[in-house]
Amino acid sequence: MLGYGSRPLPFPSGVAARVLAAPPAPPVRDLRAALDDALAHPVGARPLAEVASARTRVVVIVSDASREEPRAELYAAARRALAAVPDDHVTLAIANGTHGPAPLDRLGLPPEVLRRHRVVNHDARDETSMVDMGVTSRGTRLRVNRCVAEADLVVSTGRVKPHYFAGWGGGAKGIFPGLGHNDDIRKNHLLKKDPASSLGRADANPCREDLEEGVRRIGRDTYLLNVVEAGGVILGAVAGDLVLAHREGVRMARPYCAVSAPPADVVVVSAPLPVSGSLYQASKLVPPAGILLKDGGVVIVCAECPEGTGPLQTVNEGIFQLGVRRFLPERYTLFLVSGMPEATVRQTYATYAPSLEAALASAREIVGKPAPDVLVLPDAGDLVPARAG
Repeated sequence: MLGYGSRPLPFPSGVAARVLAAPPAPPVRDLRAALDDALAHPVGARPLAEVASARTRVVVIVSDASREEPRAELYAAARRALAAVPDDHVTLAIANGTHGPAPLDRLGLPPEVLRRHRVVNHDARDETSMVDMGVTSRGTRLRVNRCVAEADLVVSTGRVKPHYFAGWGGGAKGIFPGLGHNDDIRKNHLLKKDPASSLGRADANPCREDLEEGVRRIGRDTYLLNVVEAGGVILGAVAGDLVLAHREGVRMARPYCAVSAPPADVVVVSAPLPVSGSLYQASKLVPPAGILLKDGGVVIVCAECPEGTGPLQTVNEGIFQLGVRRFLPERYTLFLVSGMPEATVRQTYATYAPSLEAALASAREIVGKPAPDVLVLPDAGDLVPARAG
């Protein structure tokens, strides 16, 4: 069964396939204890409880609903460490990036938390909410939400897991692009066309270096609290310096995300919700497939996409042409198995397939083999693949 959307998608019986999955990660036994321990023993920083006083103005950042993160647990752990700070000195900010303001009821945060604090539901297109904080050495302008500029301390929560052009998620991303201006985020994302802005690469990655430099230039005390995830399992937590603690999280996650396999004629990729919620999100599944695809081969993306494509120009140009296409070989075919009508899929970079069975049948014709080598990457967005041999 493949992750697909509201229900799993069966893999057709009688089709021979290799399945490539990462080694199973050991789940953390007690998430609350792991978060508290990370905050008490931070990387490259003092414990958070020692950083803030009753007079400190704090922003605690959580992700939007497009990411499956334990937001309530992350917030609660940060709040325990910030016990000396009164409620009216704590702002809760939603790192929507370019996605637009998030429905608060989808965040999984207790209603009393939303009532107790000022909540900033970030809108990257709201010029009045932005403060200009300078320019990075790569020319990215830094406009961030006013709540960051007005804070003494910014605590960014999130999740360390593979990301196709920032290398890994989490870290500085909660602040920028999370609370950045739409145009400035797009400027940073132009760096995804650089081959060094690549899946699984945290250091010497132009895109990540730019956003980390940008957050440093903002000139506010920053602090990280991230869970570390592999294969949909939380295996630990890290806290402390925005860069150093993030790299420790990468070190923890990598053994459970790095995989290798010989390239295949056909690569099938899938993911459960929320990654399979829209083509905007599901496009992240294509780079792992492309790395392991033979020239002239076929990628089959299985994602129900109940939320549709997402903004078409962004999906086709900003995501696919700019960042995803370079992972694919010179010659390829890409099918999308989804719940969207054919007319909708035709507007995207993908080719419509009514079912996984139909896509596999077409793949056999394209590669010219009655029994092509089929490689299946379930939860492909959790993998950092490499070609074997």
